[in-house]
Amino acid sequence: MKEKINIPHELFRLKIKEMAEEVRIKFAKKGLSDIFDILSESSFLIRKPLDLEELSGFITYFEDHFIVYLNSNFTLGHERYTAAHELYHIIYNEDILKREKVFIDKDKYKEEEEKADVFAAEFLMPEDYVKEVFYKIVNVDKDRLKARHIVRMHNYFKVSYKAMLKRLVQLKLCSPKKYFDLIDIASLENKEKLQALTREEGFSLDLIVPSRVTYIPKEYLIYVKSNYENGKVTYEELKKTLEYIDLRPEELGYVKS
Repeated sequence: MKEKINIPHELFRLKIKEMAEEVRIKFAKKGLSDIFDILSESSFLIRKPLDLEELSGFITYFEDHFIVYLNSNFTLGHERYTAAHELYHIIYNEDILKREKVFIDKDKYKEEEEKADVFAAEFLMPEDYVKEVFYKIVNVDKDRLKARHIVRMHNYFKVSYKAMLKRLVQLKLCSPKKYFDLIDIASLENKEKLQALTREEGFSLDLIVPSRVTYIPKEYLIYVKSNYENGKVTYEELKKTLEYIDLRPEELGYVKS
């Protein structure tokens, strides 16, 4: 049962939990709590729709900067989870990223990928706070949970329905057996049911539909242009860098000499 839900071993989870708490406190001291704000503080954050269904996000290291791309074709709840996943890599895999420059190889660094996933859950859904909110707004037996309860919880923590349900199983607030009763509504085939239930509970659909937002920080364009003008990157490197944000050098006034 555990393997199917993919719940991490408890000692492994507790170790990552400490790391997530340290990072949360670090950014809280700066007045930052939202994951997108935190990621923007740590990197150049670019959010845009990507026509790659299997890719929810990735990170690169270029000219002494981390650049994070999030695919806004995924639901906002999923996108926020991916953001927390990439935050782990920035903070704890700096050496790997600087060495590899591009995507972290998921097969080569399998353990780091697993840690990043657990970190995302611990960071966005802190154990003590999840329990506090659960007993405040749900407070039913782990075998009597209903889909509407998960909707209330995942909207509170601004994560996806599935991520919240899995977290409740992990914290023994939902039984593994009940998980399989409640997960169906999160499928693509049942999206209209989930949307209807979300409206019934008084929430917007923001977390369960793709935002398809395009966000590119002005600092990123200034940085890219400056590197080219100062000869730090070639025209071809500039072209490749701009491709990620659907721009061409000509649109910025640069032509190949």
